[in-house]
Parts: sequence; C-alpha cells; structure tokens
Amino acid sequence: MSEASRVLGLSRTTLLAAEEAGLLAVQRTPGGHRRYDPAELRRFAERTGAGTWEPAASDPPDPGSCTDADAPAIAATVRSALRPLAHALETESAGLYLLASGEPRFTAGFGIPRWLAERLAAAPPPPPVTEALGARRACPFDAAETGFPEARSTGHGVAVAVHRDGAPLGALFVLGRRDPLAAAEIHVVEAFGDVLAMLVADERRIVELERRLEAIAALAR
Repeated sequence: MSEASRVLGLSRTTLLAAEEAGLLAVQRTPGGHRRYDPAELRRFAERTGAGTWEPAASDPPDPGSCTDADAPAIAATVRSALRPLAHALETESAGLYLLASGEPRFTAGFGIPRWLAERLAAAPPPPPVTEALGARRACPFDAAETGFPEARSTGHGVAVAVHRDGAPLGALFVLGRRDPLAAAEIHVVEAFGDVLAMLVADERRIVELERRLEAIAALAR
C-alpha cells in the first residue's frame, strides 16, 4: 500500500476510500496484506487523473510552486499568517513572493492595498526579492532607493529567502520601519520564513487532496 501511495501520489486514506467505493480493485494475501496490480493502478490513475505511471509523476508536487488553482487558498493562508509578524515587528506591511514556473511572483501580503497587490503580482520581482533569492540570505533595503513596494514608499525593510527542505520556495519581506531592522529582528523574519514555508506546503497538499477527492467522488456517483 505504501508503494501504491508513492506511485500515485495519494494518501493511504484516499486509497482506502477509492477501494471502498469500488474504484480500485485490490488483492489480499493470506496474511491480510493488500497487493495492487500495476495494470489496475494504471487504469485508476487514468480514470481519476490522480497520477500517471511515469516515475517522475509519482513525486509529490512542489509545495512552493504556486498554480492558478491553488493560489487563492495559499494567499488567504499567507495573509492571515503575516498579520502577527507585522504587528510583532511594528512594521507597516509584509508580503510573500512564491516561485511560479521558476520566477518569484507576488502571492499575498498584509498591510498592502488591493491596487498595489495587483500591481506587484503583474510586475517583475523587485531587486530586494531577487537579491534575497540569489544570495540565499537576508537583504535589508531602503524603500525609497529601491522604489519597492512602490515609488512613493519610505522606510526600511528586509527580504529573506524562504526554503523548504533545502529547496527555494520564494522570498518574504517586511517593510515600514524608520530605521533599519536590527540583527535580532532579521533573525525573527528568517525564522518566520521557515514557518511560512510549512504553512504553504501544508495548504498546497490540502488543495491537492481536495481536488483528488472530488475526482473520486465524481466517479463514484
């Protein structure tokens, strides 16, 4: 069962639900262990879109690569998470860029008006974000000098690279202090980036699981 879960990219719970619904045939050994025919797994994958029989497709989805389907759910989670960070550091705003097709794209923010969020989402990533991703370290910046997040911005901020299991996911930034952030405050932002990476990964897995369960439910009707 663990091998079938890995190949299809599905959880054990989902496989059991598919078996109970009659969508996936399974054989039992004398000891009661489940055995799956590879041809049956291939047919199930083709019917539900759960996966393909290619090894590369069995890998779990990249938790940091944002898609049009999962972006709204991730954005809502990110906005809620950024609020306490901005309040704790007494900054005006905070935001997250996630990698999409290899490029950082503005995903969500706190303290950023809707018109500016739409502009950031449509614009190329700003220098503080690309620098943080390239250097894989915290990059303090002057808002007036960089024109980020917009040309009239003032104050100081910092952008930090966000990673998950060693893989880059994007960059987190906070902005709005009159003076540059202290080293201890930058460490807080970096630590929060690790928490945010876990939240994004979990939210994306939930979205993917819900999508697959809907596909299974549709076949069972």
